[in-house]
Amino acid sequence: MVVPFILLSLLGTASAGTMQVHMLDVGQGDAILLQTPAGKNLLIDAGKKGAKVYEQLGTLGVRELELVVTSHAHTDHMGGMEDVVRRLPVALYLDSGLPHTTDSYASLMRALEERDVPHRRAEWGEVIELDDGITVKVLWPGNSYLRGTRSDLNSNSVVLQVDHGEDCFLFMGDAESPTEVEVSRGGVPQCDVLKVAHHGSDHSSSAAFLRQVDPDIALISSGEDNRYGHPGELTLEALQRQKVAIYRTDFWGQITLSSSGQGIEVSDGRPWWSPETREAVPLAPSAPSTPLPTPEPLAHPSAASLSGVRNVEDRAKDAGPESSDKSPRRKSRRNERRWRN
Repeated sequence: MVVPFILLSLLGTASAGTMQVHMLDVGQGDAILLQTPAGKNLLIDAGKKGAKVYEQLGTLGVRELELVVTSHAHTDHMGGMEDVVRRLPVALYLDSGLPHTTDSYASLMRALEERDVPHRRAEWGEVIELDDGITVKVLWPGNSYLRGTRSDLNSNSVVLQVDHGEDCFLFMGDAESPTEVEVSRGGVPQCDVLKVAHHGSDHSSSAAFLRQVDPDIALISSGEDNRYGHPGELTLEALQRQKVAIYRTDFWGQITLSSSGQGIEVSDGRPWWSPETREAVPLAPSAPSTPLPTPEPLAHPSAASLSGVRNVEDRAKDAGPESSDKSPRRKSRRNERRWRN
């Protein structure tokens, strides 16, 4: 059976050019910004409270967000989201649909209501056309949540596949091994860049899953000397065996990738380990950071920014990842990848 997708369009003016992917430096947490050639912005997670994600977005020229996705309700991913939602216009907000009992989760939900931000659960199988040639596919959660796992919030993280022309990015949130099994049943795409799940924890990134995804670049967001021991040795070894270049925020800080739709370059960042050198770089103490300037808060936009959203195809109500065909494999372009460090 072919997977039936919902297609939502957030397109403005069609354009061709470079998509920027920024893994922000938020310590022990996640925050990722995608900027399209036409200036559309997608934010995935916002780190913990006090991570200054709003200020970092300001330095990158972000004045509004067409799409915001919170992978799950743990505070190291959504703790800083309330500040962003209250200070920047947001056209659409998605999350896993699983609530949490924390005050920060309740405060974020209030902020979404008070700012009149459209918000809902990310639906398995939907595709959001963010820009000309740039699509965002929801690979998880499925129609039924995983229950009884080591962490149900982690295991039901929103998993996104972003395609820009021939370039593919896979964002795993804090997904764990049970998530990888379920996503694999729906057909794991071969992707050039993998945002490694759960800060590189050994509870994710199995060898079998990495072989299916077959990435060239692995991005790991973790805090320096964090108390969880992230990233885990087993995950790092699995990535090295797969000959994947490993980029870590605890080593470099913010990491930026540039996607032309026909190739990906690392425009800001150096690998902690790469198949070319086969040597890990020792982590050095970070230099004192310069405080970021605080942009002025913006008023919430009118509903006009959502006027382009349209439902092109209804998804079969009873369809699930288990019923889908395998996604077609991409031809490997590992030897064609251009590295600029």
